[in-house]
Amino acid sequence: MRTWCLLFILLLSGTEAKEQDTIFIDTTVTYQTIEGWGHGGGILGFVYQAFDLLDTLISNPVNLQQIDYLVDDLGLTGSRYPEIGPRPDGTGMDNGDCDSIDWTKFRVEDLAAGMYNYLAYYKDRILSEGFDPSFYSSPGYPTLATILKPWIMYNPGERAQQIWASALYLKNNYGININYAVIFNEPGGNWDENLLSDDIKALSPRLIAHGLLTKSHYAETLCPQTEWNYIVPEENDTDLWSCVGRLTYHNYSTADPYRTYIRDFGLSRGIITAQTEMDNPTFDDLYKDQTLGGVSYWEIGYSSGRTLVPQSGLTSFAPSNTYFRLRQAIHYVRPGSVRVGSSSNDPKLQVLVYKWNGKISVIVENTSSSTKNVVIKNLPPGQYGLSKAPYSATAFQELGINTVGSGESLTISASGGSTVNTLYPYSGTNQPPTIMTFYSNPGYLVSSNATATLISTANDAELNSLTYHWIITAHPGGSNPSIANPNASSTSVSGLLAPGLYVFTIEVNDGTSTSSKAVYLVKYASDPPPVIGSCGFRIAAPYGLVFGNTGDTTHANIELPLSTVILQASISDLENTDFTGMGTWSLIQQPSGANAQVSSTTYIYVSFRATVTGMTVAGDYVFRITVNKPGFPILTAEIICTVHPASSAPVISSITANPPNLTWPDSTLVLTAITSDPESDLLRHWWKVNSVPAGAHLVFDHQCKPVTSVTGFSIPGDYTFTLRAFDDIHMTTKDFSITVYPNTGTNDDQDTPMIRIFPDPAITNFIIEAPGKNFGFIITDLYGRKLREHHNCSERTTVNCEGFDPGIYFVRLSNGEGEIFSRKIVITK
Repeated sequence: MRTWCLLFILLLSGTEAKEQDTIFIDTTVTYQTIEGWGHGGGILGFVYQAFDLLDTLISNPVNLQQIDYLVDDLGLTGSRYPEIGPRPDGTGMDNGDCDSIDWTKFRVEDLAAGMYNYLAYYKDRILSEGFDPSFYSSPGYPTLATILKPWIMYNPGERAQQIWASALYLKNNYGININYAVIFNEPGGNWDENLLSDDIKALSPRLIAHGLLTKSHYAETLCPQTEWNYIVPEENDTDLWSCVGRLTYHNYSTADPYRTYIRDFGLSRGIITAQTEMDNPTFDDLYKDQTLGGVSYWEIGYSSGRTLVPQSGLTSFAPSNTYFRLRQAIHYVRPGSVRVGSSSNDPKLQVLVYKWNGKISVIVENTSSSTKNVVIKNLPPGQYGLSKAPYSATAFQELGINTVGSGESLTISASGGSTVNTLYPYSGTNQPPTIMTFYSNPGYLVSSNATATLISTANDAELNSLTYHWIITAHPGGSNPSIANPNASSTSVSGLLAPGLYVFTIEVNDGTSTSSKAVYLVKYASDPPPVIGSCGFRIAAPYGLVFGNTGDTTHANIELPLSTVILQASISDLENTDFTGMGTWSLIQQPSGANAQVSSTTYIYVSFRATVTGMTVAGDYVFRITVNKPGFPILTAEIICTVHPASSAPVISSITANPPNLTWPDSTLVLTAITSDPESDLLRHWWKVNSVPAGAHLVFDHQCKPVTSVTGFSIPGDYTFTLRAFDDIHMTTKDFSITVYPNTGTNDDQDTPMIRIFPDPAITNFIIEAPGKNFGFIITDLYGRKLREHHNCSERTTVNCEGFDPGIYFVRLSNGEGEIFSRKIVITK
């Protein structure tokens, strides 16, 4: 009878009889380690426009404060950087030898001096937070002027030079380490997995040779499905995967189930995964990439307006409507955090749990429409802060501090509607207030307008009462600024009479600590004029994009029969004007007898574009963009395209080997090619290895020269090559083969021991077994440089890997009469 009564009471109680929403944490189950959070458009995406449109006395403090905010508030620790050094005129940085750079041809001016300082500042700010930055290089406009040309596309050494020279310059001059490099952004067409593999394997030893720790991304594709299609053909290429640092994809199309395939393949090879570009991702995208893709590095956006939205005047910014939900993860989950196991009895809860320095952070997205009371079990004892950010929020809210005792659970109220709720470790000491927004409205002033509104929002982890205080920090002479209510979070300011820079400081105090931010406001004597940005050409392959810096006269070179190009000039102003109908491209000079035509000008993607046809006569064609915004002086800029006569491809007259063939154990020869060019153009070369006997691995002293010594013919059989010779737009090839014959002496079977080297790959040590003989050996890198040498070894010798960087090495055994065995081995850490 009592049992029935109890059941009746439970039925009447409704919600009390309902199963409790519960999250179980299991730290014994671990997933990926977070390497960092970055920005897909590059950190410079935030600073370019202000740098171009504002005086540096204004743009510098504004841009540095943006960088501070992204590091301190959002928690970014990485970014994409454009490659430095490739030439926008489509020429190279060497004199035909890709392993010997001509630094006089290296374009440091690809970025303005201030931009280099921003890169270094961002790096230093991340380091000051106690984290190592995670940076990667990717092709920029100058690289894209050459990346489709045969001497880059089919010459791995030249593409490698563009990457390692950029990384070396940034390291030596600004202390910036480029951790990863992209061969080709969103590869497709001729840029297939074979080209990427060849380039990565050529790049790796060159990075090592220059003391760089950079490793390659593979394959930086448009979406996870395409990434998987690039992985499958190469999945058994051990040489490739030893050179790859991250499996990376953008997320613009089919993602599943492929990102899970990528994750599992990376785990099998010890390679982390990363999402490195998605336009305007949300927390839901982050959740799927974390759980389905297992990514260790994740990027939050593509353009700056998707993260911090510039206010009018470009002197301040406001977080976007996706910023704060992403902040609920990125701000609290620091590099080195390990995602750990969790389970929930409610499918409406999307849960991420991370462990860092013995502490736990729990992120719960409640996708249901209603608030849920959620019990979190297995939390370590301690104090925890709780915060939340609703869907499309322009702020986040602190919800106070909770204490968890040993063995206790914690119940939180998780708001619904896809609100992201975060339980995070609290330090136990008062935290200063968080200032979320700080800006002026309007963002800039003109003429007689002398008033503005100063706006700020803030909150506090401990829910302490906040006080606000506005201070006039700087103002131009002749003005008399006055703040109506200095102690309000938002207030009007008047007396902004004179043109110049006004600086205000907002201080927010919680009774113990004070936080502050600067608000910049510029008054102009008249409406600021538009500014013409970079100008250049969009040209069909193999030329690509040819653009110079703002203010430069871009000079492109093409060759007949190509006679069509697209002109482009970027344009912008502080009013975000629609410039439709305000710009015109014209042809102001062409060779005698030419009759080139320029189409009507269109305004698209904040640029003026027009198509040129009929450049059929060799010579210089000069084009001018004219911008006429009513009420402003006319602006002009010029660019040049030089059309050259059609040229002929290089000639490979002969290829010879010395000696012509080898008899094992001889393993070294010299390849000599006689090459020329009908127009005496600069030639580049690359020896492509097509096939070798299983287990053999060749090492060139100069793979990019017509004459090179080659070692490693250690196994009898046929070795085939293709020599590639390049001028600017042509490639000529010639095949060649070598046969290594076995030694047919009567004592061959007796003198050739059974040799084993294992394990491969090796981590801490590997073993050489060569029974029956007394051997010596040397270990070399991919360049053939001797790293270690031993003599009179026993039949079983253990080699310690300490001191070797991860990479590919060669073990060469000798018996006093010469090399009798050579084998590649991979050392990992």
